[in-house]
Amino acid sequence: MLAHRKALIQRALTTAVVAVTASTTAFVGAASADHPAHEECRMWAPHPHPFVKVVAQDNAFDTDCIVAPGNRRFRIYLENYDRDPHNISIYTGEAAKDEGAKKVFAGGQVGDRGRTDYAIGALDPGEYFFQDDNVPGMNGTVLVEADED
Repeated sequence: MLAHRKALIQRALTTAVVAVTASTTAFVGAASADHPAHEECRMWAPHPHPFVKVVAQDNAFDTDCIVAPGNRRFRIYLENYDRDPHNISIYTGEAAKDEGAKKVFAGGQVGDRGRTDYAIGALDPGEYFFQDDNVPGMNGTVLVEADED
């Protein structure tokens, strides 16, 4: 029953995100080659230790939206295909636009063609912002799901 309920919630969330992304793309216009449009959030893998994989390549992440479980630890597996170092940090808001944004996770640097596994502490349900602290234009949203209970 819980697995079925979880699948329905994940499908509904994905559908909502796709609808918002599609309407935003239609309103704002097509994304440039520097900032490709991503139509779906990267869902966390249903695993005893939830994780999301993100790739950094050509100074861009391969996704601009991550879904994480609410009130539960999870991992972000970052692969860097660039020669420049990259990282992922998570904030309560977009640091460049919101002076009150607080860093809730600071990821270590991943060098030339490296990879790392970040262990993220449990976050309250809601919307967060992630970015590469070296290249702030490499960023996106972390959607933390509500509890299943």
